[in-house]
Amino acid sequence: MPEIWKPQPREVYISWCQALQDEASEELSQWEFQFVESILGQLQYKNLSQKQAEILEKIYSEKTK
Repeated sequence: MPEIWKPQPREVYISWCQALQDEASEELSQWEFQFVESILGQLQYKNLSQKQAEILEKIYSEKTK
């Protein structure tokens, strides 16, 4: 049975973005860095789409320890 995707609270996404900026910015590609900045700005006004959240989670899991 496939895993059901469950969104995280906005605060979790914000903390992931901040951790990526603070701890892993040198490991991010230019596209990933810009994506994280864009997501952080978007979170001030609205929620992420499922696809955005999945991409952010993938980047976070790959780039942080």
